[in-house]
Amino acid sequence: MVLKCLCFGDWKKGNASCSSKKQYPTVIEELCHPFSFHDLRKSTNNFDQKLIIGERALNKVYKGYLNHNNNNNGAAATDYTVALKVMTVPLEFKKEVEMLCQLHHPNIISLIGFCHHGKEKIAVYEYTDNGSLHDYLSNKDKEPLSWKKRLDICIGVARALHYLHSGVKRAVFHRDINPINILLDRNMMPKLANFVISLQGGLSTLKPKQIKVDKIVGTSALMAPEYAIHGIVTDKCDVYSFGLVLLHMVGHNVLNYLIQHEEHILEETLDPILKGKIAPECWQVFTSVIQSCLEYEADERPTMGEVEVLLEHALSLQQQADIIRNAARYTLSSTTPCYCRQRYNNHESLPR
Repeated sequence: MVLKCLCFGDWKKGNASCSSKKQYPTVIEELCHPFSFHDLRKSTNNFDQKLIIGERALNKVYKGYLNHNNNNNGAAATDYTVALKVMTVPLEFKKEVEMLCQLHHPNIISLIGFCHHGKEKIAVYEYTDNGSLHDYLSNKDKEPLSWKKRLDICIGVARALHYLHSGVKRAVFHRDINPINILLDRNMMPKLANFVISLQGGLSTLKPKQIKVDKIVGTSALMAPEYAIHGIVTDKCDVYSFGLVLLHMVGHNVLNYLIQHEEHILEETLDPILKGKIAPECWQVFTSVIQSCLEYEADERPTMGEVEVLLEHALSLQQQADIIRNAARYTLSSTTPCYCRQRYNNHESLPR
C-alpha cells in the first residue's frame, strides 16, 4: 500500500465549478468519487435536522440515502445508507479526504466520496449503524457487549493502528485515538475514524522518527505525556492512547476516574456485566497489555503489532477457558494497579 503526497488542485473554486478546460480529473477524483452537491442535498432531504446523527466541534454528520447502480447496465438502482460530514474548516476537509482516499483496511472507516461546492465541504462515508464505541457503552438501552465481543473490538482497532504504523509506505500517526473516534457497524466491527489531525511520518520500513509539532491538538485526556508536554509525535503516542481505550472497555467510568486520581485498581470498578465472565488467565494478559501501553517512557511501550498479537492471545485464552469451564463463573482474585502518570494540567474527561 503506497501513500502518496496528493493534492486537490485548485480548490479555491471547488470541484463543482471546474471549467471545461480541465480534461482530466485530479488524482483525488480518480481515487475517490466526487458527488454533486445536488445529490447530497437530496440524500439528506435538504440537510434535514432530523437526520443529524452526530455533532462535534463545528462539524455535523447526517444520515443520508444515495441511489446507486453498481452494474451500470440498466439494472434497477438500489438505495444505500451513508454518513455525510459537513465540514467547516477547509484544511481539515482537505486532510481527511486526502488521507482516507488512500487508506483501505476493514477496520478503518471507508470514504465513499466527497463534495466541494463553493463553501460547502462534505465528506461521504460508509454508514455505521451502531454509532461510536463511547456512545454504545454509555447507552443503557443498548444490548451490553460481552467480554469476548469487547476483545474483538479491541483487536480490530489494534489491527487498524498496526496497519497505519507499518502497513503503508509512510507511517500514519492518528493522534486522536479515543472511544468517540471508534465507530461500530451493524456487525459490531470497529472502524477507526476522524483523520483530520493525523500526521504522516517517514517510511514505515524504518524505525519511526519523531515529529515535533508546535500546536497540541486532540483529546487532552488521552494524550501521551511526551506529546502533551513537548509536542513529540511518534507511533507510541497512539499506543498510549490505545491503552486508555482498553481501560474504557472494562468499565465506562474507569478512564475518567483514572485521569482524576492517576492510580486505580481495575477490578474495583469493572463493568458489572463483565463480573464472573472474564477468565483469570485472559485478564492477566489483557491487563499486562494496558500497563505496557501506559508506560511513561515511549520507548518502553510495545508496538501495535505486538499489542495485536497479545490481544489475540488473550481472546484465545478466554475461548479455551470457556470451553473447559462450560459457562461457569470466573473469579478474579487479583488486584491490578493501573497508573496514568500524565504530568500536565487541565485534564479533560471524556463525556459521560
